[in-house]
Amino acid sequence: DAAVASAAAAAAAALILPQLTQAAVGVGVGTASDALAQKIGTVPTRRVLQGLSGVVPALILWHLATARTYGGDSEFTIASPVALFGAAQTISALSLGAVSVTHLEVAPRNAGTVYALGNVAAAVSGSITVKIFGRLLEAGGGSDFGPPFLMVASLSAAG
Repeated sequence: DAAVASAAAAAAAALILPQLTQAAVGVGVGTASDALAQKIGTVPTRRVLQGLSGVVPALILWHLATARTYGGDSEFTIASPVALFGAAQTISALSLGAVSVTHLEVAPRNAGTVYALGNVAAAVSGSITVKIFGRLLEAGGGSDFGPPFLMVASLSAAG
């Protein structure tokens, strides 16, 4: 369907800004998490950042998945779908101050191995999730993003 392809192309083109923003947020989060860890401790800092990086994007994706269409136009009370999706992706950068550095604290002598295994697990699960997302999208006729977004929101919330 040409409309779906056009919408997908526009969404893909809009993803570069969140990627750049996520990188900037990551640097800021790293600095801020180090300062926060000095005040409240490493474990509480990591827990707060990991919780926020999973729950907030999950809530945004849930909103996108459950938004209703009225009169042919989607009604979003918070922001446009592209802005919301970008915000979810950017907020997930909070995990850089949590999970992305814990391998150095948990297994400093084997940090490289732990990091590599985490990346392999992420790549495998990411590949599987993309396939399932596509199947759910196809099952919905190619235009119902609700079920795939709910799946991603659930995975994000579960951590």
